[in-house]
Amino acid sequence: MTQVFVRRARLLKDPDDVRLADLRPLVPLAGIPWDWSTAGRPGARFAPSSIRTELYSMSPLSEDLGELMWGFDDVGDVDIVGGDLAETGRRVTEASRQLMEAARQRGTPVVFIGGDHSITGWASRPFVQRGVTLVVLDAHYDIRRPSEGVTSGSWLRELLESSPKARAIVIGVSEYSNPPYAPSRAKELDIEVISRLELLRDSRSSLERLSSLISGSEVYLSIDMDHLAQAFAPGVNSPNPLGMTPFESVTVIDSVTSIARVVGVDVVEVVPSLDPTGSTSKLAAFLLLRAVHGSLRWTRKPQPK
Repeated sequence: MTQVFVRRARLLKDPDDVRLADLRPLVPLAGIPWDWSTAGRPGARFAPSSIRTELYSMSPLSEDLGELMWGFDDVGDVDIVGGDLAETGRRVTEASRQLMEAARQRGTPVVFIGGDHSITGWASRPFVQRGVTLVVLDAHYDIRRPSEGVTSGSWLRELLESSPKARAIVIGVSEYSNPPYAPSRAKELDIEVISRLELLRDSRSSLERLSSLISGSEVYLSIDMDHLAQAFAPGVNSPNPLGMTPFESVTVIDSVTSIARVVGVDVVEVVPSLDPTGSTSKLAAFLLLRAVHGSLRWTRKPQPK
């Protein structure tokens, strides 16, 4: 009898083909559909499902890293409370703590899909409290001190001020995108900054500096998609006309995963409704996958749950 129903319909009938969705689950993954802290263009709450669609359709084969043998243990989305910053933050932090313990036993990183960038302040907290270094790809410092309301542009300052062990490096800070006080406040908070122009003018020295800052460390890597130029990532909260290229992003990610043990990764600030072609979600999935694949080089014979 001819089969008429399948779990995942594929137009290309290649029985030997494998996608990420077919791999045995190992790396913990959770979505965080929160964007109530967004002051600009909302809609990042819809990114987890959009990025998942792109991620699971990708092939596990990298021409230089080889074949990825393990997939994602997707636990679904954290049950956020729309508009409730405190309760959502508590839930995300607790979810991160639980997944961090599971990942430590398996020897893998934890993956989070946002959401606006404020989710990183919650998701990374259990990691930085253990001395993990925070590496952020972002066009912005995110160290604002608003007089009223909330903003995703203050999460890094809040995290550093509340976590004495926290140590942060921001890569990709762009021209004409930040308040004038940002550089001096970053120094006060001991944030290491490698700007977009530094990376462009002397990538070798920039990467050597990054290497000296994180060599042998454990790292939580946060990928804010607005660090990329708007031509490559149009569907973001705060578009950046002269940001980094995807090739530069991959170079930075590869440098991080080759010299440090990445124990957590997130990707944030994708707004699917602003990018009808889906290119931003697809690029977000690609960069996330590259970070995970590179980080698994540290894992030996991982044991699935």
